[in-house]
Amino acid sequence: MNIINYKLLNFLNLLSKEDLTEFKKFICSPIYSLGRNYLPMLEELIKYKNADADKISATDLYNAVYPGKKYSGQTLKNRFSELLKLGEEYIIYKGVKNDIVERDSILTKAYLENRMFKFYESKFKKALSYLELQKTDDKKFADIYSLNLRNLWYLNETEKFDKYFTNIYDHSIYSVSMSLISLFDYGIEFLQQVNLNRKYDHNIVLNIVRKIKYEDIFDKKGINESEILNVVKLYYYLFNAFDNLEQESFYFEARKVFNKISASFSDSYKYKFYMIFIYFCTRMQNLGRKEYHAELFKLYNEKLDNGLITDFTENIFPVNNFRDYVFIGIEMGKPDWVINFIKKYSGYLPKKNRENETNLSYSRVSSYLGDYRKALEYVLKVKPYNYMHYLDASVAKLISYYELDMEEEAFLEIDKLIHYVKSHREISKIHKIYNKNFIKIYSKLLKIKFNPSKKEIVILEGEFKELKFVTKRDWIREKINLLKK
Repeated sequence: MNIINYKLLNFLNLLSKEDLTEFKKFICSPIYSLGRNYLPMLEELIKYKNADADKISATDLYNAVYPGKKYSGQTLKNRFSELLKLGEEYIIYKGVKNDIVERDSILTKAYLENRMFKFYESKFKKALSYLELQKTDDKKFADIYSLNLRNLWYLNETEKFDKYFTNIYDHSIYSVSMSLISLFDYGIEFLQQVNLNRKYDHNIVLNIVRKIKYEDIFDKKGINESEILNVVKLYYYLFNAFDNLEQESFYFEARKVFNKISASFSDSYKYKFYMIFIYFCTRMQNLGRKEYHAELFKLYNEKLDNGLITDFTENIFPVNNFRDYVFIGIEMGKPDWVINFIKKYSGYLPKKNRENETNLSYSRVSSYLGDYRKALEYVLKVKPYNYMHYLDASVAKLISYYELDMEEEAFLEIDKLIHYVKSHREISKIHKIYNKNFIKIYSKLLKIKFNPSKKEIVILEGEFKELKFVTKRDWIREKINLLKK
């Protein structure tokens, strides 16, 4: 029976070449190895890196590490277990070694536990100064909170009560601010879930957050406007923007606060807020507020100027956010911007969907420019592997077929799209509605184009106006108006 430790082998397989070199040095330290020599065992196991554990002979491994000794399965098991624990110790050591904040936290705690107060005072000041210079995000707030909480214990323990009572007041504001940030953050998430028809019988977060009035709590004399309070204010306005869509002032107040303080934010924190702003504007756009196209375009450009393109690199199902940038650029009448965007950023897309997304994007901008043959050429290169790519490609083909008078191909594509929508359950409800309505109007539009009838055009226009959700609404409206003329 083979007793090779799968977990240990998997652990070693995940270490880089550099890590393995450092790990060898690490296990040679008597502090961690307690005098036992694990290096021969590690050297032998490295020879089997990425090998199938079932094909490794435990006996051969034992004889290589302990030549001339009688085989002991229990000894192997023990060494495997100990080596894995040393591996865990190594990654802890590596993590702490490269994290100045974590090292300072451990050191200040150790100084206090050993009552080395003079050393603690010096390290606390340096640690706090270092933290205050870091870019703003939730981790920075949490680290400052932990450090100040530890300092309160020190002030109380050393009977420095004047400082203690001053600091506890400041700490209480910081603590409440962190709680509010968490509440507003959850609140925004739950409001977006409500929009997706996911509801909870009793949502304690929304019940609390809706009662909070920032002005009543913080706009008072004696409370200085600090970094964390500005972030609370930003979250407050954002939550109320989502909760009161008819009161747009909340969104624009949030934008003002963000523009004022975002220079100090970490890239990940900026990215987070840009995505929240984008979700809000997309929501307003979906409610028919076309003026938010310009705001979305502005947000996208700001985000790109800040080098925040994480969403392009993510393999998001069913499609990457890249698609939205192309749509808005076209909606804003900026074909050159769209072409430059595709050239500059398509390379960041995951390899799996890069070619499809790029071809669809070029097809969209070619269609906008009226070059329907080029648009068709691009879209015929698309090999869909998810429903959004299929739907986007099918609609793009239908538009090109219509514009190029390819009647037979258009009717064949309609049949394919109808069958696809019916047979694929993974298609979201809203996309089914949009595409079914498009098929309904497009089919009649196509028949009228090749068999004109004033009466049918009037009927079609009436049906179209009754539909709230339909793909390519502007293009359909344009075609109806041309038929009327």
